[in-house]
Amino acid sequence: MNIKIDKHLKSPKISAALFDLDGTILNQKEEIPEEIVLRIKHISKIVPTSLVSGRIFSSVYEYSKILSLTSPQISDNGALIFDPKNKEIIFNKSIDRTIAEQVFNLLDSNGFYYFASSMGEQMTNESKNKTNNNVNIITCLYDDIIGYISSNSKIDISKISLVPSSGSSDEKYLSFMPKDIHKGIAIDEYCSFLNIDKSKIFAIGDGLNDIEMLSSVGYSVAMGNSVPELFQICKFSTKSFIENGTIEALDWIIEGLN
Repeated sequence: MNIKIDKHLKSPKISAALFDLDGTILNQKEEIPEEIVLRIKHISKIVPTSLVSGRIFSSVYEYSKILSLTSPQISDNGALIFDPKNKEIIFNKSIDRTIAEQVFNLLDSNGFYYFASSMGEQMTNESKNKTNNNVNIITCLYDDIIGYISSNSKIDISKISLVPSSGSSDEKYLSFMPKDIHKGIAIDEYCSFLNIDKSKIFAIGDGLNDIEMLSSVGYSVAMGNSVPELFQICKFSTKSFIENGTIEALDWIIEGLN
């Protein structure tokens, strides 16, 4: 059973702060409200502060600029870690080239919407020139693709990870990922790079793709709008995004930093 954050709960002393994007700090317009921006900027002046998202490199980079973040940022559901100061990639895992080709062929032949990333370069279903090399993630609508994923699929799913997630308007996605790569693995790399103890990290999220991240850190917070599985593994919980749960959690953290 997790502990609900309120003004009476003692704030922890953290060494880093990690934030999911959709459903956590983004509103339905895919914007970060100013009151959240100001709080995250304040936190980032004291401890390493990073976005950890299923969104691709280009999207996470743009949000990191809005927040003036300088610590390593994690995109592509953990397949990529980059330095936002110079856009240098410092950790990268990619899908097997043959598998990437199979996935693109399946999606393109059915006219499905998708977005993908290869070493920070964005690709979509409308892209003229796509590469199968160094593809970090391919994300499509869950309902489009789920009927094609089985042991009899033309895609060898034993060589890939399938990661479900949700968007800011609660749309459901499924991401094709490198085998055994997720946000939790990226957190291990992040901690090694910055020499940080995971037990001192604060992280907050709401989706299935946040499970590995939240189960590995010391101060894990489930948003009130989280999937049920997160309440089972998080040590703390806050209100939903529309009830200002993110601000509640941020204020809790800030009190421990001041």
